[in-house]
Amino acid sequence: MSEKQNGSGRVSLEDVARLSGVSTATVSRVLNGSSTVKAARREAVEKACEELGYVINRAARTLASRRSMTIGAVVPTLATETFSRPLAAFQQLIHEAGYTLLLANSNFDPDTELKEVNKLIEYGIDGLMLVGHTHHPKLWERIQQQEIACVQTFSLDQEKPCVGYDSEGAAEAIANHLLALGHQRFAVIVGTPPSNDRVSERLKGTRRALEKQGLALPDSHLIDNAFSMNDARKAVFRLLDGPQPPTAIICGNDLLAFGAMRAASERYLRIPNDISIVGFNDYEYAEHLEHPLTTMRVDLASIGKHAAQFLLNTLNNLPAQAHTVIQTELIVRGSTGSVPRQER
Repeated sequence: MSEKQNGSGRVSLEDVARLSGVSTATVSRVLNGSSTVKAARREAVEKACEELGYVINRAARTLASRRSMTIGAVVPTLATETFSRPLAAFQQLIHEAGYTLLLANSNFDPDTELKEVNKLIEYGIDGLMLVGHTHHPKLWERIQQQEIACVQTFSLDQEKPCVGYDSEGAAEAIANHLLALGHQRFAVIVGTPPSNDRVSERLKGTRRALEKQGLALPDSHLIDNAFSMNDARKAVFRLLDGPQPPTAIICGNDLLAFGAMRAASERYLRIPNDISIVGFNDYEYAEHLEHPLTTMRVDLASIGKHAAQFLLNTLNNLPAQAHTVIQTELIVRGSTGSVPRQER
């Protein structure tokens, strides 16, 4: 009979152990996310907790173990698969280890990111995941003061733990693909606040590829304030109405590429006969569009998994890989083709 049944109103660890048929030590290990407990016993404990309505006293646990069993993550936006997909993989792994995810959105603003990190620290997070390597000057100072395990994602940093990919190299590969098809008039549609180091590096890679062929990306052909599908759609209209409309458009992600494709169709341009369009990330729907999208594939889930594994290993004093490079792959589909005949 549980304490709750006896009238005390609170279910105890002993009640869970009695119902699940294991020791209180085993219950404690399960609740603390230990991986040493056999699956059958873990399931029995979890079932007993659910049946009894057992709720962990987080405040007491934090005082006893100096762990809150929470991990924070701050991402620029939740509006695209770019961050929602790795977050799903990240949360799954830390959840399996007994941690809860506390999530914040910075809206690409370093000041907002710093404020959100400060709030997460006030909640006592044990670890933290960030995006990019360009942050508010005080952010790393705050993290190091509190001795919080932290990993950066989506970009590479030689000095601090990171899980990322070669943004410049990926962008150069996209541009080289289009150059090989004969294109000379390029446009780029992205959203690039100063804190977005990933896109800034991609622009470097694009320009480097063009310069090798004696070409340049005119300022008029760089749209750097597109954050939604409709922003990209309107940007393409402006580009097409200019004196030298592009024959190839490189977009910061697949959502922007979809907006660009919509605009091209509304202007009765054939894809890829009249115009070629490239995305980035290879979202789930990219290959299923009316014109399957050429894009740079990034294993987004792998970013989340590696970031979670780094933090979990660090928190458990296990060896952790400080720098993980995620490979990218250019996926060529039907949205890119040879430059229009009249442009040759």
